[in-house]
Amino acid sequence: MRPMSFNRKVVITLGAVAVVAFVAVYLFFNPSTSSFFPKCVFLSATGYKCPGCGSQRFIHSMLHGDITQALHYNAYLMGALPIIAIYLLNDYTKLLPHWVDNVLKHPVTITALVVSMIVWSVLRNIYNW
Repeated sequence: MRPMSFNRKVVITLGAVAVVAFVAVYLFFNPSTSSFFPKCVFLSATGYKCPGCGSQRFIHSMLHGDITQALHYNAYLMGALPIIAIYLLNDYTKLLPHWVDNVLKHPVTITALVVSMIVWSVLRNIYNW
């Protein structure tokens, strides 16, 4: 096993610090009531919710264990979290089998993810989700 390079250690350390800081901010501050969280530019400009609208409040609710409220804010993100985790695990650890990488990067997979996000965007605006 090769020793880890200094640059890789720095990147991993900085990434871990960023994740801890991110979690702390969303744990201790509520995006619904704190003014320093960014607002959705798409929603402000068009009046329509983008696929990510509500994700900051979703994260805050999840960190507080309120899954029902998190689903209310952005149900699509709940389904996307495992997929995001698999992509990150695959890209940063290479622990998953090679066929998983092939499936994740296959054009059909990417197309399905994009289409599902578009369908979510349309439906959430029609039904005010």
